[in-house]
Amino acid sequence: MILGKTKVITRRPFAVLDIGSSKICCMIGEADGSGGVRLLGHGTHASAGIRGGDVSELEALSTVIGKTVQAAERDAGISITSVTVVAPGGTPFSSICTKSVRLSDAVVRRRDIDRLMARSDNGNYPENYQPMHLQTLQYGLDDVRGIADPRGMRGTNLSVDYTLVCGLRTSLANLREALALNHLETDRFLHSAYASGLACLSPEERDLGSVIVDMGGGTTSIAIFMEGKLVYVDTIKIGGNRVTTDIARVLSTPIAEAERLKAIDGSVMPTDITGVAPDQLQQVVRLGRSDNITIPSLGTTEVAGQTIERNLLSAIIRPRVEEILELLHTRMERARMEHTVGSRYVLTGGASQLTGLADLFAKQAKKSVGIGKPVGIAGLDEDSSGPGFAASIGALIHVSRIRENDPTDRQTRTLPHGPFERIGAWLRDNL
Repeated sequence: MILGKTKVITRRPFAVLDIGSSKICCMIGEADGSGGVRLLGHGTHASAGIRGGDVSELEALSTVIGKTVQAAERDAGISITSVTVVAPGGTPFSSICTKSVRLSDAVVRRRDIDRLMARSDNGNYPENYQPMHLQTLQYGLDDVRGIADPRGMRGTNLSVDYTLVCGLRTSLANLREALALNHLETDRFLHSAYASGLACLSPEERDLGSVIVDMGGGTTSIAIFMEGKLVYVDTIKIGGNRVTTDIARVLSTPIAEAERLKAIDGSVMPTDITGVAPDQLQQVVRLGRSDNITIPSLGTTEVAGQTIERNLLSAIIRPRVEEILELLHTRMERARMEHTVGSRYVLTGGASQLTGLADLFAKQAKKSVGIGKPVGIAGLDEDSSGPGFAASIGALIHVSRIRENDPTDRQTRTLPHGPFERIGAWLRDNL
């Protein structure tokens, strides 16, 4: 007899915490009983103490996390004691792995799957890394592959192919420490691009093959889905903040003004030319083929400042965006994933709203490119439903689908296993 599926966890509300370089967002939700998720409350605060996905100042990060979580608690009217952490993983590592176990009897039972998933993954990732989460791809029984659910089937050896996502041990330990300073436990870690994919890609897009590109302030992360499953993730430490810094340096304007210029007047597609900064900046100004923008100069409080051509701004922004796209493509080539990504790219994250970005990406990648808007959560208002909140919303969806005692829900440990845990793992793997 095939065992019935376990029930989805619906006992209590749950919280997710998206730790980014520009902002930190906490969302509290609960499963609505019909397969959906309802948002109860959320809080957002400007980030501090984190740079490029890694902790740079623990006390500052801890303070901001505390303020963000308290705002979400007030909005939801409840208190939380633990969160699922969404992060780009600093410098993540992902690989497709296989492990197997000999069945205790001829029929596959839940305990066999638990024993299989509990086998050590130590040989599948570098020593200074640790698992964040995994995605089962398929099970196998003896020589039969492609099994979605092996429970109740007969065989001798049970195996599983899965995608393992890991983060630097030190990075994850410091994120967990920042939460501990606020008396919060870490339920699990999720890679930000994977979470964004759950929120922005339809089931059909994930099934046919798509790449989600999550462009944040300090990092840009990607996740590749095939046949509905996650097969690859990566992160580069360049994001929208680098574009802002380029504008501020070249134009000698304050960072706040550079951010405003990028958001309101910025574009990666100049009107008549495709400038390359900084060598052709003077040439772009001389062309005089676009409207003017007046900006304040650095170190002055005057309202009126220097006047630049709009194309000059594009000439500053475009090279940095092209660098990001080139780095992502190089990473996928190195992982031999460039031919498995399908023909669909979806951009999301706060920095993805830059004018002309999708068109440039489509031209560079020669793929279909769209801007992803997160869906799947009830109770979202306009301020919390944009691309910048995709990872938080996707994390809520992920947690709502976790089943009780799910063997694939691996809690990340930031400290090495103790002697008793190592003995237990050896007994599971060898007996």
